[in-house]
Amino acid sequence: MRQVVIAMTKGIMIAGYGTRKGNLEEILERQAARMRARGIANVYIGYFRVSSPSIPEALEQMAADGVDDVLVMPYYIAEGRLTYELIPGKLGISGNVGTVDVKGKNVKVRMAPAFGNNPVLADIVCDRVADAGGDFDDGVMVIGHGSRDSVSSNKDIMEMNADRLRRRGFKNVAYTFNEFCEPTIADAVGSLAAAGVDRIIAVPLFVAMGLHLGEEVPEQIGIPAYSQGGEITAGGRKVEVRYTRPVEDDARLLETMVAGAKNFYGM
Repeated sequence: MRQVVIAMTKGIMIAGYGTRKGNLEEILERQAARMRARGIANVYIGYFRVSSPSIPEALEQMAADGVDDVLVMPYYIAEGRLTYELIPGKLGISGNVGTVDVKGKNVKVRMAPAFGNNPVLADIVCDRVADAGGDFDDGVMVIGHGSRDSVSSNKDIMEMNADRLRRRGFKNVAYTFNEFCEPTIADAVGSLAAAGVDRIIAVPLFVAMGLHLGEEVPEQIGIPAYSQGGEITAGGRKVEVRYTRPVEDDARLLETMVAGAKNFYGM
């Protein structure tokens, strides 16, 4: 007797954190639209909190549309409890892969990694420095979110990208965090000022604008909220700060996602 093999219908879920006061939703909508325009079928978006649709709602919609094999792509800089445990929990799986019952339908779900170790992050930071008029003699401050999560790779990712910038020729590079981790932003600004730089290019390694980048980080640097920088006093002298956009919907992140989707679809 011949075995009947039933092909599964594949789909992509881009998973974001969610936002009350930021542009994450616009970013994910653009990236999803670009993926569809590249010929990637069945691209959906789900959010961990606040924004809609939620991750469980997106999974239900995918199952209702006939998708029964899902690759979840977290739109996150670093791995951590969110990508290892909390998002899988919202999906109904334990770990990176599992099969769940979604309103009577069996759906295979697997997790892709966050952007994490991808060298395109350092490329984006270098471009942000260049776009801000910076050069190798300026101070570069790579800003991460920070985390209380003991399994988060956020600190490792910031340190790694700072090292990549140094290897590319930037002489004065510091990494820092908005909260939870050290060095603090004040410490990083102080260390760069002590190194003698007259200008600091502050590059947030975040996926989107929001309250953190619009208000909290500028306050700690000493520049106006929602600004592109300003002049501050650090180490007893004046230092110019130029404050850049985060990674947002950079095309290189899209290429990373498209490559992962094509591998998943066997394209």
